[in-house]
Amino acid sequence: MKKNKIDENKTKKSKTKKEKKPKKERKEKKKVDKSVLLKRRVKLILAICLIIIIAELLIMYGMKLNKESKITYYDSLNSIRAVNDQYYIASGSSNFKYSRYNDSFIYEYHDENFDDKPLKQAFAEQAKLVKYDKELNVLFEKTFETTYDSTFYDAVVVNNSIYAIGSYIYEESQISYQTRDGLIVKYDLNGNMIWHKNFQVLGDTEFRRILPVDDGIIVVGQSIYENMEIGNHTLGGGIIIKYDFDGNIVWNNNFGGNKSGIFYDVVKVEDGYICCGKDAVNYGLIVKFSLEGEIVWIKNYANTDEIGFTKAEIKNDKLYIAGAYNKSEDKDEEENPIFEYDAAIFVYDLNGEFIELYSIGGSKTDRFNSMILTDDKIIAIGYSKSDDIKLDNLNYQEKMVEGMVISFNYEGKIIDKLTYGGSKNETLTGIIESITKTENIINNTKDYIIVGYSNSKRGVFKGNGKDYFSKVIKLDSKLNILEEK
Repeated sequence: MKKNKIDENKTKKSKTKKEKKPKKERKEKKKVDKSVLLKRRVKLILAICLIIIIAELLIMYGMKLNKESKITYYDSLNSIRAVNDQYYIASGSSNFKYSRYNDSFIYEYHDENFDDKPLKQAFAEQAKLVKYDKELNVLFEKTFETTYDSTFYDAVVVNNSIYAIGSYIYEESQISYQTRDGLIVKYDLNGNMIWHKNFQVLGDTEFRRILPVDDGIIVVGQSIYENMEIGNHTLGGGIIIKYDFDGNIVWNNNFGGNKSGIFYDVVKVEDGYICCGKDAVNYGLIVKFSLEGEIVWIKNYANTDEIGFTKAEIKNDKLYIAGAYNKSEDKDEEENPIFEYDAAIFVYDLNGEFIELYSIGGSKTDRFNSMILTDDKIIAIGYSKSDDIKLDNLNYQEKMVEGMVISFNYEGKIIDKLTYGGSKNETLTGIIESITKTENIINNTKDYIIVGYSNSKRGVFKGNGKDYFSKVIKLDSKLNILEEK
């Protein structure tokens, strides 16, 4: 019995010895276990790194969104013209934040106002030139390529070329002092730039309106001192320049204060040109120049708003000007005038003698920015800040501007009124007669095109309630809205 038990124990020991893995195999298993562990650790580290990267990207994206939420982006139209009943040319400026045609960009500059000249960034405002077909579909949207900011205020088509005018930052130092050079650019009809020229007199110059004539183009605008500069230079204020079609200056002249003078518009008469604008604060300005650019006469209107006279048209030997005037004679406790501006159309004869004015307004600030003269009426566009102006469907918002369109007959009686408003601001800048369509001929009617910009949530266009978007509005002869783009 004992022997058998011993044998049995031997057998168990023998089995146990047989079941033990060889030393080499145990080492390989340890290597495998370490390899798996290492892989797991590497995967864990990679996962942690990926989580950190994603978290950082999300934080950066959130910071970007937060930063952008504090920036107001602009896209505006300042003027529009119909060309040969075929298409429209419009001009303005944009950050191109939402453009399908041009890229936005950010530039850096050194702030000259500080001794250490800190490096800053700015979202570029870029000049915008748009060609629309008869249906107001965009054919092209071009810009003026420069390192910094630029703006177009007006553009015309002459001799199968487009001439656009405005202003731009010519060099970095102008950014800190908020000054610009006047700008004129020639494009072909496809929007390809042929040449550009800049113009400067006193340090801060801009071109506001362009007028084609038989042997060239007339440009008007402003050249004034930069902020805080003092002097008695006699060549600034409102400026008028005649260019040939190649951009060479034929003659130039000026009139007005070197800190505030400006010409916003110019019209041609038989023996010269009449410019309108502003001289000093609250002084509307009209100046007639000869065909050679010499001053013929000067007239002031001493009770306009701080902007002055902004648009001029001639009909039946009368000069009609859009703007605003102060209707209040009240003063505060310190004997300072209390201003209540009504939107107004000023009527002059061609010798600059005041005849009358047509107006509409409430108890706050109202003005007309532009207008057109038709066979039987004046159609003026502008804005109102009043809550008591006599306009139907007024969507009054405190401290906001409501767009308005008013038609007068030539006796000054109001015919039709349109309010163009939304949740915030509407600015209407230009108006023209639309290209004639077959239905206009059949019905003997005219339609109108208005341009401007808005940051309202309005109608089918909701916007975002912050950024400004350019607007193109088509109206019928009764000022009913036919289309908005």
